[in-house]
Amino acid sequence: LHELAKQHQPELILFAPTYDSRDIAGRLQARTGSTLMSNVSDLLGPDYAQTQIFGGSQIVDVTLGGPDPKLVIVRAKSFEAAPAESSTGPANVVQIDIAVPEEAKKAKRVERHEETAAGPKMEDAKVVIAGGRGLGDASNFKLLDELAAAIGGAAVGASRAVVDAGWVPYSMQVGQTGKTVKPEVYIAVGISGAIQHLVGMKSSKRIIAINKDKDAPIFQFADLGIVGDALKFLPQLTDQIRAAKG
Repeated sequence: LHELAKQHQPELILFAPTYDSRDIAGRLQARTGSTLMSNVSDLLGPDYAQTQIFGGSQIVDVTLGGPDPKLVIVRAKSFEAAPAESSTGPANVVQIDIAVPEEAKKAKRVERHEETAAGPKMEDAKVVIAGGRGLGDASNFKLLDELAAAIGGAAVGASRAVVDAGWVPYSMQVGQTGKTVKPEVYIAVGISGAIQHLVGMKSSKRIIAINKDKDAPIFQFADLGIVGDALKFLPQLTDQIRAAKG
C-alpha cells in the first residue's frame, strides 16, 4: 500500500472501521509520516473532516495537516449509500498482486474461531431490538428473540452492561465500544440510555424505548416511549404482531 501511495500520490486514503483497517492505517502512517484520523463522521474536503467527541455529544471540525496522503478511518454508518443512477459511473476497481517478503511472514495463525449467529447481521437489519439490564436476567433475552422472529428480518442486540455481565456475547453489543447501527426502527428494551450506548444507535430513523423508569434518559431520544414492565409488554406485543400477520 505504501508503494501504491508513492506511485499514484493520492490526496486521501479512506479506510473502513475494521480491526484490519486500523492496523494497516497505523502502519502506513508510520511509513508516510502523514496525518491519520479515525472515527470520521464527515469529510468536508481532502484536508477537512468532522468527528464526534464526548460520547457523540459534540461534533468537531478538524484540519488535516501534514503531507499527503491524508489517512482517514470512517465511522460506521456515517454515509448513506448513493443510488446507482445518481453515481458518476462505476468505480475503477484494480486487481493488484502483492509479493509478501519472507521477513514479513514471521507471524502465523494457529487457530481461527468465528461466532455463528442466527438471523440477519445487526448492521444490515432494518429492525434492531436491543436489551439491557432492565430485562432482569439473561434468560429473558428469549423474549427479544421471539419478537424478532415475529417481526421477521429483525436482529437482536444488547447494551454493554449485559455483555459485561456475560448474558450475551460481545458480538451483540451496540454502542461506543461495540457496533454502530442505523436501522429503520431501533427498539431499546430495558436500556437506560447512557451516552456510550446512544453513540451506537442514535442515528436510527425511529427509536422506540421500553423502560419501567419514566425518567430514563433513553426517552429523551425516543420517537415513542413506553413506560412499563418489558417482561409483561413484550409477550403481548409479540402475540399482536403474530395475529396481525395471520
